[in-house]
Amino acid sequence: MSLQSGLLRALTRRSDSRAFPLVVAGAALAAELSMAVPFAGLLIAAVLLAPRRWVSIAVWASLGAAIGALVLYLVFHHLGWNRLFAAYPDVVRSAAWRDATHWLEHYGVVSLLVIAALPVPLTPALMFAGISRLPVVEVIAALWLGKLAKYHVYAWLASRFPDRLIMHGQRHLDALRTVLGNGKEDRGGPPPTRGG
Repeated sequence: MSLQSGLLRALTRRSDSRAFPLVVAGAALAAELSMAVPFAGLLIAAVLLAPRRWVSIAVWASLGAAIGALVLYLVFHHLGWNRLFAAYPDVVRSAAWRDATHWLEHYGVVSLLVIAALPVPLTPALMFAGISRLPVVEVIAALWLGKLAKYHVYAWLASRFPDRLIMHGQRHLDALRTVLGNGKEDRGGPPPTRGG
């Protein structure tokens, strides 16, 4: 069983619980620590399971993800340059690494907030930020605010999407019924059968 399917199963089992937003926070933390499980799909699934609770789901998910990202930041901070390069050679050679280092060198913690708010990989920025020794309080604030903005948008969209899809489908169904209903009246009865 993969981590992502296990987290999805946990969300599904606890969607009726009062503590569901906390469960989502735990899933966000686990996904962030894994550095491999994208959380956006799990967040959308959580909101679809409990659409009326989308605000609390977004708030708690952003907090869980920010705590997970802070743990990674601290791990990368303690690894240092040499061990980081040895442990993650593909990351430090990637375009995401170059972009993150450029942003962090020029804009500091504000760029971490922006990266956390965008649908781009956060790990390279966390690695560079950890090595750059940015202030921990500013890092957690930037991570939480960035994740809060992103997850708020995702959760809001997910909470509104099914209703809009159903309304859109209902309009098409009503239009189809009108067309079919008008077609029967114009012909003066049921459509002819093939044999008759």
